[in-house]
Amino acid sequence: METVALAIPAALFAELYRKFGEETGATVERCLRRLLDTAGDTPTEGTPQYPRPSPGTITGRVWEIADRIKQETGEATRDAVVKACMREGINLNTANTQYSHWRNASGS
Repeated sequence: METVALAIPAALFAELYRKFGEETGATVERCLRRLLDTAGDTPTEGTPQYPRPSPGTITGRVWEIADRIKQETGEATRDAVVKACMREGINLNTANTQYSHWRNASGS
């Protein structure tokens, strides 16, 4: 296989090497190959890092609750969404995490 040299900042390489040691090269190659596997799925500037969860899932329900509260009141605060989620038995940490993802994705 032919190779191409790729320049990365020295500080980044040093961090990678500290984490992966002698496996750094193979690890970087695996990550680059994953870019091909997810072509078109990778976030670009201005798009959410976390895609909307599937309907019918617990994480999806948090997003639905946030959407509903925003539609009804014009604003979905963390406190309002988390309280509504907890009334439905959704875990506090799940509600907080998914609220953050929802907020970032919705631009709220």
